[in-house]
Amino acid sequence: MQRANLVYDAKATLGEGPFWEHESQQLFWVDIESGILHNHDLQTGKNSEWYFDEMIGAAVPLDKDSLIVALETGIASFNYRTNKTKHLNLLENSDRDLRFNDGKCDSNGNLWIGTMHKNLKPGYGNLFKVDHDFNVTLQIKNTSISNGMAWSPDKTKFYYIDTPFYEVWEYDFDHSDSKISNRKTLFKIPESYGGPDGMTIDQEGMLWIAHWGGGCVRRWNPKTGKVLQKIVVNAPHVTSCCFGGKDLKTLYITTARSGLLEDNLKLYPESGGLFSYKTDVGGFQVNCFKTNK
Repeated sequence: MQRANLVYDAKATLGEGPFWEHESQQLFWVDIESGILHNHDLQTGKNSEWYFDEMIGAAVPLDKDSLIVALETGIASFNYRTNKTKHLNLLENSDRDLRFNDGKCDSNGNLWIGTMHKNLKPGYGNLFKVDHDFNVTLQIKNTSISNGMAWSPDKTKFYYIDTPFYEVWEYDFDHSDSKISNRKTLFKIPESYGGPDGMTIDQEGMLWIAHWGGGCVRRWNPKTGKVLQKIVVNAPHVTSCCFGGKDLKTLYITTARSGLLEDNLKLYPESGGLFSYKTDVGGFQVNCFKTNK
């Protein structure tokens, strides 16, 4: 059995959104509901945290010392060296039922960020794109649980998951203007596998999907819809994954304690931890947000 190893017993309420900063060899990830930005330094083994007084739905790299963070009240930049947060007047949110969930940048440096209802009301969210000039455009409307974004290695396809549908959608992606079109369902996921959550892609174009309630990450062939590999995680609620390490062949995996009863936590005490698994195939370096402002 292929099994992930615990890296850090963080006991996160809702661990999510990992990304690997290749230059500094550091992993960043968030605990959405607790409002915590986490960092794991591969070279020192040290784990660090930064605390916010609101939920943090996602984080993406901006420059050497700064990130773009999707806070509950809107998009901000955060310098983790100085601990300074600057609100960018982007996607400002005063709806107490709404929060951000999952965000990534495309190869052109645009931010793709989703919203969702805190109590999972269907169709309450949307997927937005923020470009270099801070222009915001609606990309996919009336989503429920925005999750799992990835782009194909040749930059012609955009993959997306809206968890309750138990499907992976494919869009044509025009790299020249970062527009998506022609949605189709690539494959359906059996509900017994657990809800499809966060996702990443490897250099062979295969999709690695975290399964909420499924206790694993599965590697899927997007062309055939076949499962190629299953990585067991010692936590039922597996939320997301990304490639990291010096050779980009370490799969880092986030998990959650949210929604688990006391009996579940006794069986799976490492829930909410950060895990890793050494893969045979590598991933890609993360895309940074690029701004003209």
